[in-house]
Amino acid sequence: MVFDKTKAMRNAERHLAQGKIQSAIGEYKQVVANDPKDFGTLNMLGDLYAKNSDKKQAVVCYTSVGEYYSKQGFAQKAIAIYNKIAKLQPGMIEITAKLAELYRLKGSVNEARAHYKIVAEHYESQGQKIEALEIRKEIAALDPNDTTIQFSLADAYLQENQFEQAAEAFVEAGIRLAKKSSHADAIEAFDKALAHVPVHQKALAGLTQSHFALGTADLAAERLAQIHLAEPHDREVLVLLIDCQNECGNTAEAEKAILALVEREPANYPKLVELARIYLKNSDVDSAGRIMAMASEHLLMAGQADEFQSLVTEILALDPDHLEGLRQCSRLAAWQRDERGMHDSLAQLARAARDRESVEDERYALSQLVMIAPHEMVYVERLLEINHENGYEEAYAPDDLFDKQFSKSPKQPEPELETFAPEPSITHEADVIEDVQEIAEVAVVADDEETGAGDHEDQERLLREADSIRFYIDSGYIELAEKAIGELTAEFGNGPEVEQLTSYLAAKNASGSEESVETPETIEVAISVEPEALLTNGHSLGFGIDDLRTELGIEEPDASVDSDYDTHYHTAVAYQEMGLLDEAVKEFQEAVSLVQPSDPTRRFFHCANLLGHCFMQKSMPNLALTWFQRALETPGLGDEEKQGIWYEIALAHEAEGDLANAGRYFEQVYAENIDFRDVSQRVKNIAVTR
Repeated sequence: MVFDKTKAMRNAERHLAQGKIQSAIGEYKQVVANDPKDFGTLNMLGDLYAKNSDKKQAVVCYTSVGEYYSKQGFAQKAIAIYNKIAKLQPGMIEITAKLAELYRLKGSVNEARAHYKIVAEHYESQGQKIEALEIRKEIAALDPNDTTIQFSLADAYLQENQFEQAAEAFVEAGIRLAKKSSHADAIEAFDKALAHVPVHQKALAGLTQSHFALGTADLAAERLAQIHLAEPHDREVLVLLIDCQNECGNTAEAEKAILALVEREPANYPKLVELARIYLKNSDVDSAGRIMAMASEHLLMAGQADEFQSLVTEILALDPDHLEGLRQCSRLAAWQRDERGMHDSLAQLARAARDRESVEDERYALSQLVMIAPHEMVYVERLLEINHENGYEEAYAPDDLFDKQFSKSPKQPEPELETFAPEPSITHEADVIEDVQEIAEVAVVADDEETGAGDHEDQERLLREADSIRFYIDSGYIELAEKAIGELTAEFGNGPEVEQLTSYLAAKNASGSEESVETPETIEVAISVEPEALLTNGHSLGFGIDDLRTELGIEEPDASVDSDYDTHYHTAVAYQEMGLLDEAVKEFQEAVSLVQPSDPTRRFFHCANLLGHCFMQKSMPNLALTWFQRALETPGLGDEEKQGIWYEIALAHEAEGDLANAGRYFEQVYAENIDFRDVSQRVKNIAVTR
């Protein structure tokens, strides 16, 4: 039979009008039984129970209604319901606690404080001191300007020997005092915290800032120096000490500390930039230039060219002929592949270095200019003059910015910062000034002779190319030889050398010589057996096996993959160390896509593991879980490797708030290795939380 809710409600109303409360209760009970979500009727039912003096049943009804309103965020309605319960059964501490929380959510501080106080006193009377302290902590959080309650809370924690919690309360008191500019009192509060937890980071940071505000940074520096001696590996302490030394104007000590910090953790390079700006503020251009040179690589790798440019500009604004500033200016231009800017900055560096009699700087600038502008003979002549006067060797390239950013010579590896396809006219320094004296002599040759010299060089290169192609033919690489002849014809025309090669190739084909299998292995064997084949007419071909493979268009897939993986992997590690997590994730993902879980080198395992760590650092534990789980796909993992991944998975679950799965993985590690990191404590903590 279908329940008729409308009829039941009408019957209940009729019974109420007749004063038949019990009959009305019966009707409302049927309504609630058939529609449990009708909390309005459940509330009326509670009212009828209360009117009929059935307090127990009334409380049951009110409790359900109150919980519903609380969960739905209807604080005021929930407060009204719980107040009904409080009137029926005064002294129910659970109801008082719920009212305190609801008043807090509503923003009624005084009401919340009054109810929390009742709960705290109840716990204290029952000897439940820990619970009472937690409630006192809630009271302290109600008013951010109340420092007295924080000191009281700290004293209460001390009585229970809970020193870390006491330190937290003292720190909070200090922070509140500092906000009110009561820095002397704030320092006293921070000192009390440090008396119980000597290396409390928040207390040390607050203490430092309050001393800065009072102009007593030297006192903070002394305190931090003592702590640093006791805790030399604590990064946060060292950073605060650096800040104090900078504030005190003790830049020499600050510089030593910063160098130690950056050497240990390169991601802290921004401290170098801060110090450079302090030196600039003090008009100490030399020191600023020295520090900028140290920071330059980090800035460029992090993509902060604008910051680099800003420092260079400020240095040169104070001293337009500053040697280090000009040197770094040319470096920035090279990194940006700005040949014009590099030329101008190097030319200015050469002039400034000559004026200041800095031979090394001038020689460095000239060596770069010779490569960029080989036809500007004034630089070649001046470089020759310096070499002759000082007895230097003619070649000079201690720091070839030109090669790093512009050259395509196979002898030079591509720069890590970026690659660039140069203009055809640009060549390596060895080609430009293989013999500086010869270049100087060229300066006095007539235009027609210069043209002839160029033709001579082209002819020599044509002969070398012909020798190479002849080697292909002799080795049986017919198709590659045909391709190379076609390229040679396109560049030099169908001259006698090309015709000879074509005839030689045709003769080889006619002789029916077997075509060699074009594989890297056969090339290596041929070279290892007959190295003299690399010489033709007494001239070396000038390239090794790697150059030969490139010339033949032959690649080793495995080696290429290895190289690509290593490039992406090591770039990712560098980005991660610098805190550039998005860039690190991208590079790790590129690397891991090149390998499989079954890779015996464990590259997949290491890459997936580090991807998980990156996502954990980005506070994205759900994505971290994906990669930690994939790391477990690696076959043949050792016990320690499995335990390490299980531990990381547990941490990721814990970060997501999934304590059940976190506990399961912690227990899995605990079952196999009770001494693994802090897994014993983790298991205990999870058990308590559960």
